[in-house]
Parts: sequence; structure tokens; C-alpha cells
Amino acid sequence: MTARPIVPTVLVLAAAMTALTGCGGSADPEAAPSASGAPGAVAGLGGTEADKADQADEAADAGVTTEDVVKPKTPKAPATAEPRPEGPRIVSFTVVQKPRCPQGTTAYETKAVPLVISWKISGADSGALSVDDPTGTPGTYGPVSKHGSQEFTFSCGGAVGTTETHTYALYTVGGGAQKHKTLTVSAKVLERGVPVSGAPD
Repeated sequence: MTARPIVPTVLVLAAAMTALTGCGGSADPEAAPSASGAPGAVAGLGGTEADKADQADEAADAGVTTEDVVKPKTPKAPATAEPRPEGPRIVSFTVVQKPRCPQGTTAYETKAVPLVISWKISGADSGALSVDDPTGTPGTYGPVSKHGSQEFTFSCGGAVGTTETHTYALYTVGGGAQKHKTLTVSAKVLERGVPVSGAPD
């Protein structure tokens, strides 16, 4: 009778476990969590060339390309509009006080009310003012600051009942393309008489 070699029980158990799990891996390969912690997630391509090929196939089946896995797309920053240079600008050019022609007699006269205008300029070096200038020449009245006001004695030399009209133009000086605005101001010529003979002065 031939004697059989005695195999240690430990080796027999180890061989049996290896056969069940397959080279030390999990008995159910789908049950193993992916690198991202969720089934089917693709964390990247790594391992041997065979592993990389298998992972690429899985990514393609999931609708994810190798390009997406290796080089994720970076969102573009939103485009911002470049600020536009303001340049010279006449912010305001207005009548502060309306004029009124004098009225009455030399003894009882309502005195005239002068015209007052004001202005504000931005983006320029200074301003220029013209009065009743049909040629449109800047500054025939004179240079002015970027912000100010001016009083004018309103001429009322026409016939009684007529309307006196005068035009005032403001221009920007320096800082870019010249801008200008005009104001047309009118006042009615009122009656002015002389004292009746014998009336008290």
C-alpha cells in the first residue's frame, strides 16, 4: 500500500478561497465600488495597458470620451464690455431766471429783470460762450469755466408789443470732439410812457 503525502489543511483552504474569488479579487466584480464612490463612475485611466483599455471601453459605453476623462473642459469666463470713454459733454445748460422788459413811466417804472443762465460741462478743459452770433464761432462772448452762471441785461429796444429774442451758445473746449448747445430766450417789449404834464414826479 502506497503512502499518500499529507497536505496541510491551511494550503487546501487557501487553494479553495483562491478558486472562489479568482486571484484574490472580489467574487462579484460589479459589486466593487468605483473610484468616485458610485457604480459606473469614471475617475480616470490608470493601471496596466489592459486596464486602461477596459476603462476606456466602459467610459465609451457610459457616453464619456477619453478626452473628457483625461482633460476636463474648462468653462469660459463671461465676456465683459470695455468701458467707453466719455469725452466732452455738456451736462446742463439752462435758464435760471427769465428776463422781463421794463414797464411804466419814468416816474413809475417797473424795472427790467435780467436773464441768468447756468451750465455744467464734463470731460473738457473749459468752455466758451457766444451771444447772438450767426457765424457759430465759439467764444465770441468769452471763455468760461466748466461750471458756472452768467447774468445778462436783456435788450428790449424794439417796438411796444414786439418780442425780443436772443440766442446763447455754449461750447466745450479741449478733451476731444467739440460739443455745443444753444438757448433761445425771448421777452415781450412792454409799454413805457412819460409822465403826464402836471403830474407829480
